[in-house]
Formats: sequence, C-alpha cells, structure tokens
Amino acid sequence: MLLIPRFSPPQMVQGLGLLAALAGVAVWSSLLLTSAESHTPAAAPQLLAARSDSPALQWFSNQTAPVQIKVSGVMAGSRGAVAILSLNDGPPVSFLQGERVSPGVKLVAVEGDGVVIEQGGERVRLEVERLGEGVEMPRLVRQ
Repeated sequence: MLLIPRFSPPQMVQGLGLLAALAGVAVWSSLLLTSAESHTPAAAPQLLAARSDSPALQWFSNQTAPVQIKVSGVMAGSRGAVAILSLNDGPPVSFLQGERVSPGVKLVAVEGDGVVIEQGGERVRLEVERLGEGVEMPRLVRQ
C-alpha cells in the first residue's frame, strides 16, 4: 500500500509561517552577533580637556568641580571658629572650622582676617573681603 501525503491549506500556511520565522531569526542573529566597525574618529586630548567643564562629565569624574569662594566674615562662636562664605556667588552661609564646604572642599582653618581652604590636596588662604570706603554720614546732633 502506498501512502500519499495530503496537505490541507491550514497546514501549508502554518508551514510557510514557520519557515518565515526561521528565516527572520537567521537573518537577525547574523546581523546582531557580528561586530561592527566603528566609524567614530578618535577624539584629540585637547578636545576632551576642553569639554571637562560639563556638569554631566563632572558627575563621573574623580576630580572636584571648581568652587568660587568669597569670605564675607569670620567670628568666634560657642562651638568654635565660624567663617561666613559665599559659594559660586550664592548667598552667604556659615561654616565651622573643619567642616566640608562642598564635595572635595574643606574649611581647614579660620583665622582673624581670613580662612584656609583645602581643595584637591592643595591648601589656599583666602582673606576676608574688605568693604570699600563708604559715604560718610553727617553726624546727628541735637540742637
């Protein structure tokens, strides 16, 4: 007895769909698993150094961000010496001696006419800003 295979139309559609899926898997796996050549030109070190002021790059850097510090005043308090500092032209804030001013910046010493700041292993002395000569006010005298 001779067997003759019979294919119904739904079986043929199912077989063609399976072949299409296998062909798609083969094409995409060959595309995704091969290494692609990089067409990006190598950046010069000068360009990398020029872009280091970007805040996003500083998040992932191990270097501290530059901080502009102005010393408004110094005084002795009940808990120790206090310096009044403005960071990056912000409002004045008080800091105790030995306190961290910003990431990587520490207030090392408070002196009579200035402060010593340590940033990146380097110590810098900053003096209290002097106010310019003001307008002399007339004396109020009772007559």
